[in-house]
Amino acid sequence: MRASSLLSVITLIGLMLGGCTSLPDRETVANTSNEWLTRSGEAISAQGQRLAGLFGRDDAEQAALAQERREERQALFDQPYIDPLTRYLEKYGEDPRYAEVLTDISQERDRRCAAVADEYAERPVSRETLARFRRGYLYSCPAEVNAFYTRVRQQEARRAAAAPAPDAGNTPVEPLAERDERVEEAVDRRQANDCYLLFTIRNLGKAREACLAPAEQDDPRAQRHMGSMAELAGEREEALRWYRRAVSNGDDQARERLEALTASPGDADAEGTR
Repeated sequence: MRASSLLSVITLIGLMLGGCTSLPDRETVANTSNEWLTRSGEAISAQGQRLAGLFGRDDAEQAALAQERREERQALFDQPYIDPLTRYLEKYGEDPRYAEVLTDISQERDRRCAAVADEYAERPVSRETLARFRRGYLYSCPAEVNAFYTRVRQQEARRAAAAPAPDAGNTPVEPLAERDERVEEAVDRRQANDCYLLFTIRNLGKAREACLAPAEQDDPRAQRHMGSMAELAGEREEALRWYRRAVSNGDDQARERLEALTASPGDADAEGTR
């Protein structure tokens, strides 16, 4: 302790003998410190801006876009109609940037279609009811309309079988066809769009089931998706088969995958055995 105190006294005497001019005054220290802090702050800010330009801008834009999509989803949920949900799903169903909201919107669309089907289940099973159902909901809920169409056709067939033979002067009502082309077209369109949507949100189990029918009907995008799912599952020959069909229907993305697969040695050997 004494040695430390003695050293402090000696140091103080030396400073006094050397003169106070050898040390900066308080104002100089403050000014210098402020200048250094200012320059450091400017440097840090500039570096931060550069880093934001390199890394943060995309994240900020993605966050803004995600918020915008969530607001769009809420706006769709707040309005009472089904068709706006379907149009949104068809417009963005193949864009993976929308995957976060597509699932929710698809489920809400299905929920509303199920509610409409329950409502119509309580109405008279007649052609008049079918006409209203088809007019209002064929675009978004074709499967539900098709199910009601089947009920009407079956009921009319039962009534016709139980009714007595018509008089010669009465013209019998033409029975409903077994299949309605407009309804079938709407069902096919919905199934194809479900295929694209399910593939985009990576629900591959349901996507494979949804894509099979449109792929068999020569929808090139569905065929490409079937090829992609087969490729992911390690089913090389199945993938090649679907890619070839998609290419024959003009799908350029399928052509790229087909060329990539056929360029590998494994497939070259397979080609030689055909």
